[in-house]
Amino acid sequence: MRIAIKLILMGLLVVSCGGSDDGNSPTPPEEKELGAFNLLFPDNNLICTEGEDNGVDGVNIEFQWAASSNATSYELEITNQENNTTDTRTVNSTSLAVGLPKGTQFSWTVTAILGAKTLASDSWNFYSEGTSTENFAPFPAEISVSDNGDGTVTVFWIGEDLDNDLVNYDVYIGTSGNLVLILENTTDENTNYNITAGQQYIVQVVSKDSSDNTSTSETYFTF
Repeated sequence: MRIAIKLILMGLLVVSCGGSDDGNSPTPPEEKELGAFNLLFPDNNLICTEGEDNGVDGVNIEFQWAASSNATSYELEITNQENNTTDTRTVNSTSLAVGLPKGTQFSWTVTAILGAKTLASDSWNFYSEGTSTENFAPFPAEISVSDNGDGTVTVFWIGEDLDNDLVNYDVYIGTSGNLVLILENTTDENTNYNITAGQQYIVQVVSKDSSDNTSTSETYFTF
């Protein structure tokens, strides 16, 4: 009998000392995400006339972009469209002055970084100041793709040219190593295309102006 009473008392003691879920359990810390942000300067599809000469053929241009919430650093990527070389810089601020050759077409983009997480901005284009060029090559066309849900996609593109003498486009679509010219010398800015679900495709658009200058842009998509 005494043993039974002792066992009962020990059970009550365990219950009274045991933890209880009173709704005040610690809340796990919220995982941080990168916030969307925009490029600010140099302006898109224009000649950059603001810069400081650093020599006969060079100019310092200050790249600026809005802050991405929670970002710890940024990667600035500048591509020389004339020789297809890329200059990549990592910074902790939202601006950076970079020395560039004059009279040259560039594209640039910024990637916000938070640990292993990254978020890329849109890509902008510009010409560096000091150019004596009278016939500007077109800027690379901006390409987007939407899924129609019926085994086809619609591909959109839009070109810009400082001379306003953009005349037409050649459009290639296909898979890696198998691009096919589907539109030649077209003035259209969209087309439909049949796809296989899960297959990666490449779209390439060549913009052409009346002075036989060209530029090429490319994007990949999978649906």
